[in-house]
Amino acid sequence: MKKLNFINKKTLSCFWPIASGILAIFSLIALFIDFDTKAKWYFLGVLIFVLIVTYVSIYISHRKKKKVTLKIRQTKIVIKEGDIFEQEGKKLISFNEYFDTIVDDKIIAKGSLNGIFIENHVEDIKELDEHLKNELNDRVPKFVDEQRPNGKKFKYDLGTIVPYGDYLLLAYSRFDSNNRAYMNKEDIPVCYMNMWNEIDIYRASYSINMPLLGGKNFIRGISYTAMQWLELILWSFRVSEVNLAKNATLNIIIHESTVDEIDFLKLKDYSD
Repeated sequence: MKKLNFINKKTLSCFWPIASGILAIFSLIALFIDFDTKAKWYFLGVLIFVLIVTYVSIYISHRKKKKVTLKIRQTKIVIKEGDIFEQEGKKLISFNEYFDTIVDDKIIAKGSLNGIFIENHVEDIKELDEHLKNELNDRVPKFVDEQRPNGKKFKYDLGTIVPYGDYLLLAYSRFDSNNRAYMNKEDIPVCYMNMWNEIDIYRASYSINMPLLGGKNFIRGISYTAMQWLELILWSFRVSEVNLAKNATLNIIIHESTVDEIDFLKLKDYSD
């Protein structure tokens, strides 16, 4: 994310109402003081100093802001820095289209959100595999790859969700023959529309916590920034026409390694 310019629209929009109040107070004070020339300059200097300090304080606050609350239709959306595993409510975890569970730095990277979930938050991987098999039994696989040497054989539509306790397991990425995750550009809106539709089915009255899906090099040949991925998520939610339950919140959790790339002030523009 580009550094926030010192003179910027968002800071100015917050500053002007406060500055008007400060000017009104100083004008009122001036009515009761008999100024000589020196005192007038001193008074003016104090006024300018207070205005500068106020503006700088607002600017610094905006620079450090790492949380924003939006509302799209009836749904409250909170975008914030955090650890998705520490959130209350349902947690969305992205898998590949096969729902693989082998964490070996070949199929699933140990340091990925998917890998951390399986290694640190799943007690019995065999039980998870059985659960996935049972839940997907009524789903028609998009493709069966009998030649795949490692991992599962059944490939499912992107956006498919399997509920698992406090988690919603999402088929998010395609896998090539070398187990490299990718998506085609046309996959993105289809995946997100399917995802929101399935969230609408499984959400009940729970809040939904989701990570920032995507990444800079996720689509080969196209470089999307973290901010652009986040904007895609918000756009897709808006056009999906899905609403969460009255007291439920959609939380988009930004990892600390990515949070500096997000323009939290700009995100306010996505609110109704």
